[in-house]
Amino acid sequence: MKKSIALLLASALPALPASAQDSSIGGRLAVRWCMACHIVEAGQTQATDNAPSFRDIATRPTTTAQSIDRYISKGHTLMPDFSLDTQERNALVSYILSLR
Repeated sequence: MKKSIALLLASALPALPASAQDSSIGGRLAVRWCMACHIVEAGQTQATDNAPSFRDIATRPTTTAQSIDRYISKGHTLMPDFSLDTQERNALVSYILSLR
């Protein structure tokens, strides 16, 4: 049993840096595409819009990776028209969820 747990934990370790990397890339995407309307990082002053901060979005009980991805995939009327590929969307989702 202990051997199984050790193997499971060891296999999960390589995924951690990739997740951290996704979050870092997502943070850069957020600054580039989202900062005009959303507060995307600590220390940022009020955004120019009434859009919720990324921390507020992340801490909502209904927020999941799927709900964020679905929202940014379909866009919303007040968002600028930009197109993110799957990796970019995943990185942005990872960044938002890292703010929990």
